[in-house]
Amino acid sequence: MSLLRTLLILAIIYYGFKVLARYIFPLFLKSFVRKAQENFERQQGYVDPDEAKKREGEVNIKATSQEQPNNESAKDELGDYVEFEEIKEDK
Repeated sequence: MSLLRTLLILAIIYYGFKVLARYIFPLFLKSFVRKAQENFERQQGYVDPDEAKKREGEVNIKATSQEQPNNESAKDELGDYVEFEEIKEDK
């Protein structure tokens, strides 16, 4: 009787594991893959599909403000201009 009971318990554990592996494990796997994909997209700078559909060469200008920039502030943003002379070297 003890042998039969042990075999029955092992069979229940075996088939229970099969059911878990078939139905529950894929749900956990999908959740894991979805989170990994979101992390990857966040790190790689995800591109919106609508922006990806734009034609090549199409230009869109997005204005940040209505005011015209001041000439001095625009020059400051560009950086310093460095003059240089080209030197010819004798070989």
